Amino acid sequence: MKRILALYQPYMARSIFYKCVTKSSVALTAILLWNRYINRRGLLVAFRDGGLFVGVCLLAMAWFSYLSLDNMKIHHLLEERKKKPVVRSYTDMVDFVDEHITTDEEMEPEERTACRLASSVISGLIFLIPAIILTLLT
Repeated sequence: MKRILALYQPYMARSIFYKCVTKSSVALTAILLWNRYINRRGLLVAFRDGGLFVGVCLLAMAWFSYLSLDNMKIHHLLEERKKKPVVRSYTDMVDFVDEHITTDEEMEPEERTACRLASSVISGLIFLIPAIILTLLT
């Protein structure tokens, strides 16, 4: 556990935040689409049941990221693929000239996995805690 916490650095916060926003927006979209086209019982039921399902799925993703940090690999299923050349944009904002923004490509593979782990845990808890509260209230 101490080894994993030692991986987190302040420059990783931006990547974790971006991944949390992306995962949460995709999950919220999936819940709202499920409520719109499949569920006919109401919005609170959608956030209770859908939030529970999405929260468990995101925490399962976090568990697989944790296993990846612990050097567990799934062979032949997720083999390393050839990477496409990175196209870089050379336009910069004047306000952030002094600040170096660390991208995912600049991070070590363990740091990227740690970012995925943290973002999955945070996003999973965002959906799981309200789902548990709604389950206890009804």
